[in-house]
Amino acid sequence: MNSLLNLKYLEELDNNGITKVQNFLSSEELEKIKNIISFYSAPKGHENSYWPSNLRLLLYKVIKLNFKKLSESLYFLDLAKKKKLNEFSNKFFKEKSYLGYIDAYCSEISDKEILPWHTDQAYGDDTGPYKGGEKLSDGYVNPDHFFLKFFIYLTDVGPDDGVMNYITESHKIGYAIRKGIFEGKIPYQRYWHLKDFRKLVFKKENENYFQNYFKDKGLIDRFLSKTEFINKDVNEHKFNYKMNAGDAIIFNEGGVHRGSKTLYNKRMILRYMYSIK
Repeated sequence: MNSLLNLKYLEELDNNGITKVQNFLSSEELEKIKNIISFYSAPKGHENSYWPSNLRLLLYKVIKLNFKKLSESLYFLDLAKKKKLNEFSNKFFKEKSYLGYIDAYCSEISDKEILPWHTDQAYGDDTGPYKGGEKLSDGYVNPDHFFLKFFIYLTDVGPDDGVMNYITESHKIGYAIRKGIFEGKIPYQRYWHLKDFRKLVFKKENENYFQNYFKDKGLIDRFLSKTEFINKDVNEHKFNYKMNAGDAIIFNEGGVHRGSKTLYNKRMILRYMYSIK
């Protein structure tokens, strides 16, 4: 198991928005967790895909006499402590952070993407004026209120088989957009989908904001070049993170990413999500 306290992971996360940790789980840990998740075989978002992440939720399982879920939750919390997830998250945020969610789910074999190219914590999508997080009086979310996500793979994933795709450096632009909208420096427009994200970046009236915000003057051009594919072929494999069972990725959810199709095998994953709020 690779130690998260190796500075290279924090540096990669800061620079690229994502980092990969090979052999994150031991073979014994992998087998135990797979057995737990296989018992429920819950899809993403199902009530059986969540485990308590704090004392209040643990006590609720005691009250409900759900000792099986309680025992599993204690194991997952102990695993997070053993792997120093909170310690790593504190270093990333440069302040005290908190575990927000623990979930684990199965994605069945399908010819549909798990999720298309998008950015999390976008202020709006097709379902309403804002997406996720804390709704303030102006309808926007504090740009610093986002999740650092730990994806621990319990099955092998590859191209068109459940792999994570991530546009490196895009987390920096995602943060700048959230901050600019939150502070009223650029007008809001929907940007959850990558095509809309690019339109916002391309918009002439936003040019001065981005030029003044970024010291790295080549960042926007690199992003636009990397993402030209979206107008031709959404199924671009250049940005995928092929993983073996027991590997993990840690990523800033504000970057542009997607979950590919699961054409050949069921995908099984354990997730921890940390934030500063």
